[in-house]
Amino acid sequence: MALSSNDETGFRACTGLIRETAEAFSVTDPVTDSNCYLLKNEDACVLIDPNCFPKLLPILQEWNPASVLVLLTHEHCDHISALNALREQFHTITVSSRSCSLGIQNTRLNMSRLMETFLYYKNGETGITPYAPFCCEPADLCFDGEICLPFGGETLEIKALPGHTPGSSVICLGGGIFSGDYLLPGEQVLTRLPGGSQETYEVCARPWLRLIPDGTWIYPGHGREFQMCGKVREFHGL
Repeated sequence: MALSSNDETGFRACTGLIRETAEAFSVTDPVTDSNCYLLKNEDACVLIDPNCFPKLLPILQEWNPASVLVLLTHEHCDHISALNALREQFHTITVSSRSCSLGIQNTRLNMSRLMETFLYYKNGETGITPYAPFCCEPADLCFDGEICLPFGGETLEIKALPGHTPGSSVICLGGGIFSGDYLLPGEQVLTRLPGGSQETYEVCARPWLRLIPDGTWIYPGHGREFQMCGKVREFHGL
């Protein structure tokens, strides 16, 4: 089964430089609008921020990977909601910052305990969307600061950038950046959620984000991919 953009599986082929590095798809969770990215290069399979397991399953069954490398940009439930199911059905190696690993084990820090309320206000108070609290086991590989991992002939560089959450990170690959909940199109960075800190964002995350060159492809945790430019810098105060 060959998957293509906007087919019945709910997948969309990514645009930008990342396609020169790997087969690259994204899937958006219809409840939370969060993005999961699926990358395949030679025999390696990577999932970034696994969500909506029923939509992830068809492509994983087609690719039939020996193992799945799971990378987390941060601990919030809308970016880890498929992790437990993935671990049950596939051989996975989950990588995150040490703080993210701690956060996914806690229903307050991973926001799953608060998600019904969060969605109620985000959706304009039009009704309750059921969202069951959950936790995940710790990451298999934790890092402090940054870590580099091989991916085919490329290198995945993961950099801890706390602020939005204590465990927030960005992932760099082949001229693209998976930014998690930083640099969201049309949305300012939230630092008032559990564990967030505006002061930490200003000290740790914003200076790094300012250095992203114009033209860099950004793959955000919500919304479509885009290229860094002056308009983006102005909106995000970079």
